[in-house]
Amino acid sequence: MFSSLIPRTLSSTLSLESDDFQILLIEGMPQCGKTTLAQTLFRDLPYVNLTDVHPRNLAQTNPSAFFPVYGKRLVLDEIQLAPELLSALPEPEEDIKIVLVGNLPRSAREGILTKYSSKRYVLTPFTQKEYAGASPDLFGQKPIALTMTYPRPGFFDSLRNGFLPRPDLQQSNHAFYEGWLGDFFFNVVRPVMKVSKEVEFLNFMKSIARTNMQELNHFKLAEESGISYGTAMYWADFLLEAHIIMEVPSLQLAQRRQVKRPKVTYTDSGLLCHLLQLHDTPALLSSPAYLSILEGHVASEIAKGYRAWGEEPPIYFYRDTAKKHIELVLKTKTGLLPIGFVSSKARSVNESLRHMRVLERMGENTREPVFISDGTLVLPSTDYPVISAAML
Repeated sequence: MFSSLIPRTLSSTLSLESDDFQILLIEGMPQCGKTTLAQTLFRDLPYVNLTDVHPRNLAQTNPSAFFPVYGKRLVLDEIQLAPELLSALPEPEEDIKIVLVGNLPRSAREGILTKYSSKRYVLTPFTQKEYAGASPDLFGQKPIALTMTYPRPGFFDSLRNGFLPRPDLQQSNHAFYEGWLGDFFFNVVRPVMKVSKEVEFLNFMKSIARTNMQELNHFKLAEESGISYGTAMYWADFLLEAHIIMEVPSLQLAQRRQVKRPKVTYTDSGLLCHLLQLHDTPALLSSPAYLSILEGHVASEIAKGYRAWGEEPPIYFYRDTAKKHIELVLKTKTGLLPIGFVSSKARSVNESLRHMRVLERMGENTREPVFISDGTLVLPSTDYPVISAAML
């Protein structure tokens, strides 16, 4: 199916909620469909794109004149090209309806969310369920049945293909992601970040790929990439704000000392595999990075499901100074939900359970765990749900 024909769940969410707010922020990974979504949903509003030279020049040189010229009810695309406009937004008391499309620094975003009746939405790459013609779930918020499901072999091709919209389904993964990187450097890295040495930035992205689903270590990334610590922090923050990578925070509990740094993973598994030069399934499965790719994919897929419904994903990991480690933990209405993995590359189910029991020993309200399977290991029986990684 052409990606343009696949319904986006966030479209339905915005249709239901958009009238409740003066300002809507639509963020998301570059080329995931933000412009198409905004133009489709808000046809009744004038559309202004800041890649066009005339509105951009006005926004950058005389921001106070921008809204008197273009109006107070509009879709304003590529807002990251003229953040000066944020200080010139009409006052909350006025009759305004502004849809800001693009990725803003956290401080600027928080200022808008505090001052105005507003909400932030994040459009992600497609979810697996959207590809299958269904809406994603808020994983873990409903009871999970005791079942065992395993992916079919095509799952590994899906990991390599990724989940970004593609105008040409016949294009190879290599050509698609090389084109994506080229557009990203031309449209974002150069004009927004003012980065002149693109090779260094690409090496930085590859360094993050090699440490996917590890705790974020700016010193290590700086050393591997040949850049300063401050530059590594700035570049990592930018990739997070652009939703190219996502954080999996450390679950902080009172009873023990936990690590504080978050893990990070690439939002799109296809981009991750491309950066790691994993161009076929045998290379993927034999890669030392395979388990981190699987874990990152599951974390991303769960997060995408929550984002599609306009919700913040309550997904964490747990690691303490006693070396107890739970790959993923969801905060749900009925307690903490530990998530483990059934894979020939993962530790055993019994070993995972031993680590998960630390939550109960600390007196935390903990649900029965769930395990995600990649199909490379089949259990003869189970006391816990085993869910196919392709069915999230």
